[in-house]
Amino acid sequence: MMEDHHNIDISVFHQICEVNELDPQVITAEAQERFPEKFKTGLNAERLIWSALDHRARALIASIDQGYTFKGDKGAYTIDGDPAAPSFVINEENIRSQYPPEKAAGIIDALDHQVKLPVRA
Repeated sequence: MMEDHHNIDISVFHQICEVNELDPQVITAEAQERFPEKFKTGLNAERLIWSALDHRARALIASIDQGYTFKGDKGAYTIDGDPAAPSFVINEENIRSQYPPEKAAGIIDALDHQVKLPVRA
């Protein structure tokens, strides 16, 4: 029973990678490198989901803000990697306070339309 639940959680991670056009192996390696303690007992679906959404969001911000370098959470978004109900929330006020109006609008639009969650039946 526990293994079935874990498999479902990992399948949610794979769905998130698929809808965001991410390579699950790349995201898994990145997550294990960033959070080694979370993977001591095997794959951690919650951290994998969080990492996939974070990877996608950082890439989108970097594509708009050419000088962007990731320095931890700048507060542009909040991620909940819970496999039962993953979420991605854009913190528009934080983005608007960090970027000029045109760039902020572009980042908000990109995050809103290009960070995707799977549709679950």
